[in-house]
Amino acid sequence: MEELFCIGCGAQIQTEDKEKAGFTPASSIKKAEETGELYCQRCFRLRHYNEIVDVHITDDEFLKLLHEVGDSDALVVNVVDIFDFNGSIIPGLSRFVSGNDVLLVGNKKDILPKSVKDGKVTQWLTERAHEEGMRPVDVMLTSAQNHHAIKELIQRIEALRKGRDVYVVGVTNVGKSTLINAIIKKLLVIRMLSQPLVSQERPLIRLKFH
Repeated sequence: MEELFCIGCGAQIQTEDKEKAGFTPASSIKKAEETGELYCQRCFRLRHYNEIVDVHITDDEFLKLLHEVGDSDALVVNVVDIFDFNGSIIPGLSRFVSGNDVLLVGNKKDILPKSVKDGKVTQWLTERAHEEGMRPVDVMLTSAQNHHAIKELIQRIEALRKGRDVYVVGVTNVGKSTLINAIIKKLLVIRMLSQPLVSQERPLIRLKFH
């Protein structure tokens, strides 16, 4: 089969492994020949159902993606687990995103004790980020699962991006997909976005706000 690529994310189309980037059922390729629009299954679900599905990539592929982030002019949204900062930070991320603004987002705010003040948590996250060599332009707390502060996060991203692409990065199971799905739903509700463009999920997602 000739090399085919998804017109949504650019991944090379393949029909063998549902867990890998670019997977598309063979039947969809035949339909694409008629319509002229070929999407991988992930982009298809995003386009028609506003859902993000995880795919798996190798460490080398991920490092290549991080280098692409460093070579671009973008806003980097780094999602971390409030309760496991050390386990959810990407080693050496500061080297890869050097020169780009970083918005640090602490996820799982909903399970923080009510007695814990947001200011104390954001200050603690800022200090931990500094220890890792990062200097985030801002730190926000949210709950991807409960959609807490999603509207505020969208507004902050829009203010900081200044027309640039937005890369969402984070380790596996930190809540990237849930967060992006929450953002997409909120954007659709307030009619700020007609159709999001998102790259393969991996530990990195690229968004374009319109």
